[in-house]
Amino acid sequence: MSKKVKNKNKSWHYAIVAYLIAGYVYFVGLFTKFIYKKDKQAQELDDKQQVIYAFWHNQQSFLLFPYRKKGKISVLVSMSSDGEYIASSLPKFNMKATRGSSTRGGFAALRGLIEDAKKGFNPALTPDGPRGPIYKASPGIIYLARKTRLPIIPAGVDCSHKFHVNSWDKFQIPLPFGRLAIVYGEPLYFNPEQDTQVLCDILTERLNKATKEAAKLCKKGK
Repeated sequence: MSKKVKNKNKSWHYAIVAYLIAGYVYFVGLFTKFIYKKDKQAQELDDKQQVIYAFWHNQQSFLLFPYRKKGKISVLVSMSSDGEYIASSLPKFNMKATRGSSTRGGFAALRGLIEDAKKGFNPALTPDGPRGPIYKASPGIIYLARKTRLPIIPAGVDCSHKFHVNSWDKFQIPLPFGRLAIVYGEPLYFNPEQDTQVLCDILTERLNKATKEAAKLCKKGK
């Protein structure tokens, strides 16, 4: 079989899986109670100006359904085969996929997000992806904030009904009939007077705080 035929078969495979993912996510979303809580500054920014959305790698599936009506969002997706499934699914939620990662095509992908930001997109990425360490922000997102001058909104997410995949980050997939909380923490602005690692640590702290708050909201009413 020629390489061209193999690639065509792969494309069909990803397309079919993307439809299955979208169908499942829409089903779960329709039977999930969503809870939103936003920091005052984040509330003022969200939906009123461009921002960078940051969320942990293992929580990204939680945001597909609620973010489908967010407007122009460009999501950084890894170059891996698993990333291809996500990239193929994003258009079904009105989102654009920009391919790359911190290990493969990282700076090229960030340049892609920068160009998307110039076109009015809100960049979205997982600062601990694609290989970790889990729950620790890497410098890439700070570089993006420096180049775009956009504030970073840390989005902490949790779901009361979910299961974990056997992966490095214990990737989480929502189940129906539960509660899903999205908490926006205090926005982070790039400050040239602060060290990049210090900004990474601040973002890590704010994301973890928002995630813990989302978990508490999910437990209420059980």
